Amino acid sequence: MAEEQHILYVDLYDNPLTPKAGDYSGRVASTGSVQNTSIGTRIAAKRTEYRPETIANILDLSDQEKIEALAAGQTVNSKLGTLVLQVEGSFDGEQAPFDKTKHRLTVSFSMSKQLREALDRLQISTRSASSGLIINNVKDAESQELNGLITSGGSLIISGVNIKVAGDDEQNGVFLIPSEGEPIRARALVHNNPSQVTVLLPSLEDGEYTLSITTQYASGNRLLKAPRTSTLNVPLYVGTKPDDGDDERPGGL
Repeated sequence: MAEEQHILYVDLYDNPLTPKAGDYSGRVASTGSVQNTSIGTRIAAKRTEYRPETIANILDLSDQEKIEALAAGQTVNSKLGTLVLQVEGSFDGEQAPFDKTKHRLTVSFSMSKQLREALDRLQISTRSASSGLIINNVKDAESQELNGLITSGGSLIISGVNIKVAGDDEQNGVFLIPSEGEPIRARALVHNNPSQVTVLLPSLEDGEYTLSITTQYASGNRLLKAPRTSTLNVPLYVGTKPDDGDDERPGGL
C-alpha cells in the first residue's frame, strides 16, 4: 500500500521586522493538537490488542520517566529526537552560585533521523495570509500562567494578530470548547484590540478546553464579508492539568 501523502500548509505574513518590500515570513497552519489520550486511540486503532486507556497510561508513565531523567541530568533519546538539559545565563567567576534571577534551566531538542525524513516527505503548500488571524498565547490574569491553567469565572488575556472581535455575524466571539460538549462563549470583552483581547470567562467545570476566536476583523480596520476562526494549538485546563495529579489509572488488556 502506498504511503499517504500529507500536505502541510504554510501561511505567509508580511514581515514587520524588515523594511524590505515583499518580505514575508511563514507560519505553519495548525491543524490542532494531540495528547497521550488521542495518541493511545490512534495506536489502538492500528494494534487492537491493547485498550486506548492502557496505551495512554503507559505513554503518561513514559513521559514522567523522561522528565525525571532530564531532572537528573540525563540525556533522553527517542524516535522523535534528543532532549538535553541546559543552563542559560552567565556566571561571575568559577565559584559563582546558580541564581534563579539570572540563570534558567532549559531543554534543547535535536530532531532524530526518522523525524527529519518524515518532514522531508511532506508536500508543502504556501498561501497568502495578509489578513491572517493568529492566537499566539493566552495568560490567566489571576495566576499569570501562560498557556496552561485558567480560572473559572476569571479573566483571560489573549495575545495575537488581528484577533479583535468585530462584525455583526452571530458566530463572532471568543469561545472555550470542552473536550466533550458544545462551545461556551466568553461572558464579556473587557479589552478588544487587534493584538490583545481580554475576556471574562463564564463558570467552567474542571477539565480540558480549546480556545478559539471567530471574527470578521482584518488588518487595516477592515471587515471581512464572512467570519473566520483561529484556534490556540495547545489545550487549556480548569482545575488541574493531567500531569499535575497522581493519575494512576490501572489500564488493562
